[in-house]
This record gives sequence, structure tokens and C-alpha cells, in this order.
Amino acid sequence: MVRNKYISVVIPAYNEEDWIEIPLKSLEEQDFGGEYEVIVVDNASDDRTGEIARDYGARVIQEPEKGCTRAYQLGFDAARYPIIAATDADTRVPSNWLSLISDSFDGPEVVGVYGSCTFYDSSRYVNWLAKYGFTAFLRFNDLVGRPHLDGFNMAVSKEAFHEVGGFNLSMKSASDVDLSQRLKDHGKLVYNKDLVVETSARRLEEWGFRFFIHHAINYFNVVWLRRPEKARDFDDIR
Repeated sequence: MVRNKYISVVIPAYNEEDWIEIPLKSLEEQDFGGEYEVIVVDNASDDRTGEIARDYGARVIQEPEKGCTRAYQLGFDAARYPIIAATDADTRVPSNWLSLISDSFDGPEVVGVYGSCTFYDSSRYVNWLAKYGFTAFLRFNDLVGRPHLDGFNMAVSKEAFHEVGGFNLSMKSASDVDLSQRLKDHGKLVYNKDLVVETSARRLEEWGFRFFIHHAINYFNVVWLRRPEKARDFDDIR
């Protein structure tokens, strides 16, 4: 099996009936020439999230204990293919997303790939912050040897993922960032500037400046101080 021609896509979802069609529609429009599967992890939803995902042909699995990290882990464990991609239930991926991921795994030393984002439901100023500010942040971390995987736009080698022990289940937030700090010692993590998704600014719009404080605290604790147990959890926005 040529590993980069087979990709599993994992989407954790909690009460996302109003949003889940966004990633699922975009995944139907992929130009990828290989095989891929879509796994939606229904994370203790009490709405129609799972039903809608099944209507789109996704494989739906249940994680009754709420928490994004647990949902990611269950989805990654269920993945059939050697490359596991992840995105969010409110994120639209471009039609060449899987092709870009596949092309990025161009050697056996590559264990992961990640990219940036823009917003589709925010002001021009906020979208500018994502397009240029967040992209510059990712480039900086790549240059200093601290790659920064984000669950809305990343893919990893299934083999390497299991070698490092998967996600840290004690973490409620930033477990994707913690994973990147462990994976970087097992191979190459590639920042692909062309791998850009469109996501929702709903949490940023609701939290305001607190959004940046939350992520800054988690970033320094997880990336630089290597204290993942200090990562702060998210509040629900549903």
C-alpha cells in the first residue's frame, strides 16, 4: 500500500447539526485520486449531528464521554488508512485539501503536515488576523523547531501517531499541539503554506480577547514549558 494514497478523515462533533454539513459537503468535492474515508465522532450529541453525517455517507462512531481529545482518540483509533487527517465540524476544506496532504507525505521521514486558516463568517479585520497573523505564527514555530499542529487542518502518520502513544487523554484542550511536540522527535512535520482551510470565528466572536489569552497560556505551557497538564479547557459555545 502506498500510504499517501489512502487517507482517513476524522471530524469530532458535539451538537453540530447546524454546522456539520460544511465539512462534509467540502469533502464530497475533493479532487483526490486515492481512496479516503470520513469518520464523524458523535461526541455525546443530543441533536441530529450523527444522522446528518450518515446521510452524507460518513462512518459515525459514538463517544459518550464529552471531550474533544477523547473524540479525536476514538476517531484516530478507528481509522483504517495509514494517513489520518483531521478537521473541525465547522470548517470548510478546499477541493485539493486531500491532494495537498497526500503530496506533503513525500518521504518516509514525514510524520505529519499542517496548514493555516481564514474565517468565512468574520469581519475583514478578524479575517486579516487569521490570514496573516496566524500564518506568521505558524511559520515562526516551524522555523524555531516547534511545529504547531491544529485539529482543524492537520494530518499525521497513523504509525507514528501510535508510536508516540496517541493523544494525551488527560488534556481537555491543546492536545493537538501537545501531539505535535511529541511527533517532531519521530520524524518531520511539514508546514504547507498552500494547505489553508476556512473555519468559523464563532468562538473568537463570543470570547473576544479572552480567546487569545486562552491560547497564549496553552501555547507557552504546552510548547515551551512542556507542561501539558497546565493546559486550560474550553467553555462550551453550543
